[in-house]
Amino acid sequence: MKLSQKAKKKMIIVGISVVAALSVTVVLGVKYNISILSSIADVVTYPFKQGIHFISNQVKEVGDYFVNVENLIKENEELKLQNDRLVYQNTMLTQYKGENESLKELLSLKQRYEEYPTLGANVIAKDTSNWYKSFNIDKGLIQNIKEDDVLLADGGLVGHVTKVNPLTSVALSIIDDRSSISVKVVRTGDTGILRGDVELGNDGLCKLEIDVESEVVKGDQIITSHLSDIYPPGIPIGTVEEVTTGKNGLTQYAYIKPFVDFKHLESVLIISTDDEE
Repeated sequence: MKLSQKAKKKMIIVGISVVAALSVTVVLGVKYNISILSSIADVVTYPFKQGIHFISNQVKEVGDYFVNVENLIKENEELKLQNDRLVYQNTMLTQYKGENESLKELLSLKQRYEEYPTLGANVIAKDTSNWYKSFNIDKGLIQNIKEDDVLLADGGLVGHVTKVNPLTSVALSIIDDRSSISVKVVRTGDTGILRGDVELGNDGLCKLEIDVESEVVKGDQIITSHLSDIYPPGIPIGTVEEVTTGKNGLTQYAYIKPFVDFKHLESVLIISTDDEE
């Protein structure tokens, strides 16, 4: 049976490869004094050894990769916990700072009105709106609180006590539409009536009614006047935000932004103006 030309070429190539491998084996055996059989075995198994070595390295690298990923996950979780702790600590520090500033402000107000008996109180409840128009404080008859006692906070006027219970009291703020106060414009000396307003109260503002000839302008400071029946004169109230003229042309109105933050009221200073005290 005759071989095809293609088969002959393959046999020649295989023969040449075998002869080359044997030649390399003989040369290595003579040069390094290694037996022929050992040399043949080494040459034959060399590619397999290299393959096994390569696979072992790859498996080790994959194992190391997963170990590193696991370590990174643990480190990330630890960093998250540390971050949460730092956020909490920062929040508490901010809260303590705010409380400290509030206490310092109340102390400053107390020193400003030393001629009157004063007492600090906490706001414990308020009406259903977002603003502290009417609210309760944690001081009452037992602490000698009386109706019309004046309330201050944030360096300005809050309102006054309207009802006293044994342990608590009800207060009305200056932004409530039932509130009406005689006030004065510091710069001009003009007096007017400051009232709460249903719509403006939802923005934390009050409305000042004043003579049309008054030269009140935006930025003017408003304080209690000597004509007030409840409030001592000179208590800061707020500043003018906007001035408008009434429809009758005889009066003008100014929208007042109080110094007190009536959306976040937490504590007040009570001033008793009773002459019997």
